[in-house]
Amino acid sequence: MKDNLQRLKIKYIIFITIFFTILYKGAEFYTRTLDYVPSYFMAWEKKIPFLTIFMLPYMTSAPFFFGTFLTIKDEKKLNFYVKQAIFLTVVSIAIFFIVPMKFYFPKPEIANPIFNFFFYVLGQLDSSFNQCPSLHVSFAFLSIAIYCKEMKTKLKYLISIWGFLIAISVHFVYQHHFIDFVGGFIMFLGEFVLFSMHSHTGLYLG
Repeated sequence: MKDNLQRLKIKYIIFITIFFTILYKGAEFYTRTLDYVPSYFMAWEKKIPFLTIFMLPYMTSAPFFFGTFLTIKDEKKLNFYVKQAIFLTVVSIAIFFIVPMKFYFPKPEIANPIFNFFFYVLGQLDSSFNQCPSLHVSFAFLSIAIYCKEMKTKLKYLISIWGFLIAISVHFVYQHHFIDFVGGFIMFLGEFVLFSMHSHTGLYLG
């Protein structure tokens, strides 16, 4: 039974990776074909510093997300969680197509060769498109919710802090504007309420 659950987790990780990549890159490709893509930000955002150190939490987003699979010991809960992840992905990417946006501020030059490499990798994997709602933010908070529910040790509080750093890192690496952060958090809250209302698993309800 345990082996079956582990195999299911691996299948889900592969499926979500492929599913997410196809949809996400599809939205990015579509946005690149547009003649005009707007940016929305507030004046105070220009004062947000560019901090390369925040690339460390930013780049751990995927491991942080998939790490939640290790904490789930029940197949029903796992299936429920995967449905939430698919919901966030599909709805958010639909919005990317309907309301395309791009990040406005240029990234400064990076002297540190290690962080320069990290940002090079980021440039290959992501772009300045697919902005609001931020999936980076949505998945960070969804993952925090899973860790807090499934883990029984105080380690979950440290993990939650790291998840919050992942969420706010989108500002300091110049990848998302504040409206994207808010949109991502609202998307998570909407999904949280919607699935909690229609769930009998008690995944988040204690």
